[in-house]
Amino acid sequence: MNSETPAEMMEDLEPLRLRFREPSPETKRAICKAALYREIPDPEKKIRRITGHRYARLLSSGNAAILLTVSRLDGPILVPDQGGWRGFKRIPEILGREVFTVKTEMGIIDPEVLESRLEDTGARAVFVTSFAGYTAEQPIAELSDICRSHDAILVEDASGSVSDPLERLCNGKKSHIIIASTGSPKTVNAGGGGFISTSIPEFVQQDMLLSALKADPYVRAAVAAELDVARRNLTETLRACSYLKEKLEGAFHPEKRGINVIIPSSTPREDVKTLRKLITADGRSIFTACPSPDRILESAVAVEVKNLDVGCLTHENLERMAEIISSVI
Repeated sequence: MNSETPAEMMEDLEPLRLRFREPSPETKRAICKAALYREIPDPEKKIRRITGHRYARLLSSGNAAILLTVSRLDGPILVPDQGGWRGFKRIPEILGREVFTVKTEMGIIDPEVLESRLEDTGARAVFVTSFAGYTAEQPIAELSDICRSHDAILVEDASGSVSDPLERLCNGKKSHIIIASTGSPKTVNAGGGGFISTSIPEFVQQDMLLSALKADPYVRAAVAAELDVARRNLTETLRACSYLKEKLEGAFHPEKRGINVIIPSSTPREDVKTLRKLITADGRSIFTACPSPDRILESAVAVEVKNLDVGCLTHENLERMAEIISSVI
């Protein structure tokens, strides 16, 4: 921790004002067209093209996608002990399903550990996020091989990785089921909604539950438009995080791709409070105090670069972010 007091830091450093990620102007126009002229594009066709799966359904939220998936799974479920979405554990428990955790290395699942845990628990499905804690790419291909050899279904939450330029994530050749939130602020930043993508027809079979979870027409229009800019959102965010990981000493998982940056801190809550005053994004926060099961279970501060409009991820702004964060932590 820097020896200066928070008040002294704020006197020395000029606040940096950034923009929080919002739906694109094209997306807002698409919503208006949907409302005024009933022009509703087909986002599911675009989702299938991106994932390579045979089926896709647009739903009301990412949690709706988890709920639908869990309702159609058999047997116990495995989830990471940290770095995954809290809904992985909570939603199955609401449905009375048995959930086990797999020990990770700060969110990253070792394929050998996963194999042992599948054998111990008899789990029939594994839920993971593309980026553990949003900060480190999971070895999806290796995890997929383990799941297939144990007749378990790999469910990838690709909320942060839709349109991966390297095609290692959000890829239907690797994950049996891909789910995602398209709410704000996500890679597909439609302000609401979510989707499920799969080549297993049972998971998208039309019934009352699927009907109850479907997205409204305005969300469909917004998602269709945001899918067109998802690759740019992701590519620019990955670039910015790679740069910040180089600049910020001690960042976790420095060599791995991610859409946020997590730095060790002995006083994370105090540091987050100070940083929120020095770096602003339209009055909303881009910092998370850890330990947090959604990020990592270490004393740290997560810099949620994924929350920022990619237009403000300039070299100058990234330099200033690194300077301010290094001065506080």
